Amino acid sequence: RAARRAATEEMVKQGEKTVVIDELRSLLAGAKAAMLADHRGLTVSELTELRRLLRQQSVVLRVVKNTLARLATHGTEFQGLGPYLVGPTAIAIGKGDPSAPAKLLASFAKTKPTFHIKAGFVEGRVLAREEALELAELPPREVLLAKLAGVAQSPLRGLLVALQAPLYSLLMVLLAAAKQKMEHEPPQP
Repeated sequence: RAARRAATEEMVKQGEKTVVIDELRSLLAGAKAAMLADHRGLTVSELTELRRLLRQQSVVLRVVKNTLARLATHGTEFQGLGPYLVGPTAIAIGKGDPSAPAKLLASFAKTKPTFHIKAGFVEGRVLAREEALELAELPPREVLLAKLAGVAQSPLRGLLVALQAPLYSLLMVLLAAAKQKMEHEPPQP
């Protein structure tokens, strides 16, 4: 009887693990970014606060067992995160702005000395800790696009001014000639 109970409990545990693996795999599907963090030293309320902050930016945080995370990422583009799945691991998954998980975790880490980013994955590329922190320091996407538009617009504006100058000069000459002609011609009835 005890053996049957142990076998039943093992089947239940295996079923729960499969659910966790499937859930993590589904969260990672279509994700633009994922950041791994060591959450050691955080209280439950601090972890809850972090989840709330992340959720506001459409980022999901899951505390995962490394073995289950390895199984969930196996055969996916996130498989490269395997070497970083050591020690306590929380994974922040973002499907929107690729830099959002890094920015939010780095900001949170500044207030919690025991919390730190381990590594990340952004749009097909595994990032070491240092690269993930550099990503967190980048300006928002909108600011970068505005700067790019300004850089692209500057030469175009110069070209437009250069092209308009001869046309404007020609227009002024034609207007002066027309005015002069009108002054020298007698009015017509």
